[in-house]
Amino acid sequence: MSEERPTLLAALKRPAEASYGTRRERLASASIVGVATGALGAMATYALRLQLMAPEWATTTAMGLCVLVSGVLVKLLCEQLRTSLQALVVSTVVGAVLAFATAIAPYYLLDISTLGGFALLPVFRDVITFLVFGQVPLQITGYLLAIVYDGATS
Repeated sequence: MSEERPTLLAALKRPAEASYGTRRERLASASIVGVATGALGAMATYALRLQLMAPEWATTTAMGLCVLVSGVLVKLLCEQLRTSLQALVVSTVVGAVLAFATAIAPYYLLDISTLGGFALLPVFRDVITFLVFGQVPLQITGYLLAIVYDGATS
């Protein structure tokens, strides 16, 4: 129990250093960075998907850059390659879960019954489309750009 707290604190304070640490520190670093960047990517993708409801400053370019930056942050916050790949997988999964949760939430909040389940099909199609053609490629592109940047500056 005494080892767990410093591990989490080390991963929270310095995830780049924790990505080279013990197995627990690497796992904590990958989880923390993956959840944070996945949430950033999912929020930006949500604004992209519902562009009509987004604020005026949330243009397609700005939200696309946010998703790209979330991929860059994965590599820059987890410097070790294995840990950063784990964080990228966590980020993708967290982004997908949040995207589906935000698509389903209005139906649960409005207490729509089983007939409303058929209304979810087009929403799921949109979520999958934005995941496959929006969030995942942009995050991977940002991750690869950060690898190139990290390799060029080392």
